[in-house]
Amino acid sequence: MVIIMKKIKMNQSPLKIILVDENMGRSAILRRALQDKGHEVICRLDESENLANSNEITHADVVIVNADIPDEAVFANLRDVNKTKPKPIVMFTEASEEHMAGTAIKSGVNAYIVDGLEEKRVQPIIDVAIARFREFQALKDELDATRSQLAERKSIEKAKGLLMKHKKITEDEAYQSLRKMAMDKNKRISEVADGIISAFELLG
Repeated sequence: MVIIMKKIKMNQSPLKIILVDENMGRSAILRRALQDKGHEVICRLDESENLANSNEITHADVVIVNADIPDEAVFANLRDVNKTKPKPIVMFTEASEEHMAGTAIKSGVNAYIVDGLEEKRVQPIIDVAIARFREFQALKDELDATRSQLAERKSIEKAKGLLMKHKKITEDEAYQSLRKMAMDKNKRISEVADGIISAFELLG
């Protein structure tokens, strides 16, 4: 953990934070520690059940979950957040079972801290969580872009095959036909290809 922190440029900007903690006394201590660093706790929830649907999640920069021992319901709720409105997530726990760290990571938790929290550790842990979150999102965006490109190529190849078969033309002629239609309609070739595939499927 220390090595990672040394390599990360610490976040100095004020953050809007959602705090999930059923213990009011404990959450008050954490809120004070966050405010001392210039951050704002925009919402405190007793439980994570409605986290994904809360209005505040849209505006939050970080979600911090403080729990004695998190259960499956907590992890399920965090998975919902990660699917719909992904945010850097920090989880502090008083104790942990063997499988929980892996479950936490799969649920979108970017920093999973056992043995509770110490005020002086909060900021570095948040910085690590944000850095890991941004790295993961960058990898996810790259993967999504690659998948999109592969899907587009697959559509273009299928559309070319249909044109070659039904118009008795070469592969190059089929591609040039797709390209011309795309230019005429001011669309991407993949969009034209999808339209051709749909048209042939309707015909039969």
